[in-house]
Amino acid sequence: MEKTRGPQGGFSREITRIAGEFEGPLAVAITRGKLASGNEPIRRILIPVNGTDVSRRAAETGFTLARAAGSRVSALYVASGRSDGERRGRIRRGAAMRRNEEAVLKDIADLADRYDARLRTALRVDVAAEDAILKEAERGGYDLVVLGVTRRPGDTLFLGNMAAAVLERCNTAILFVAS
Repeated sequence: MEKTRGPQGGFSREITRIAGEFEGPLAVAITRGKLASGNEPIRRILIPVNGTDVSRRAAETGFTLARAAGSRVSALYVASGRSDGERRGRIRRGAAMRRNEEAVLKDIADLADRYDARLRTALRVDVAAEDAILKEAERGGYDLVVLGVTRRPGDTLFLGNMAAAVLERCNTAILFVAS
């Protein structure tokens, strides 16, 4: 078990203690995979996006890193997919949902242009966000996942269930950006 992980896959007591001393924006980097040695460049960055301000700020952070390192970036949008009616086969995904997905990815592409970042976009539908992120990180051979998160109240550093699942199961380096 890595020093960054606590007993249930969360953050260690030391990271929780240090993070607890900050009230403002916070970034927590977990080195794994190709970046664990500290000698490898960041060649490929995966940034999950969902249209929130938190994911947009994480994208800006990822684009800044990509520009500095000459990295390629992929933005992954995971659509929750379907309502209960859709799961029963009664309703297909609507045009409004598709327009929203396209708008989020276009906004991220415009942002990448401002940072001179080379961007590829991907859309996954009807899959849990953490599963899509983990599968894409492994399949795409990414060096780093930059994930926008929100701190949750409590005695331990908790960034949400999706972030906890990614922390527990991802073999790629992760940068959590809480703003």
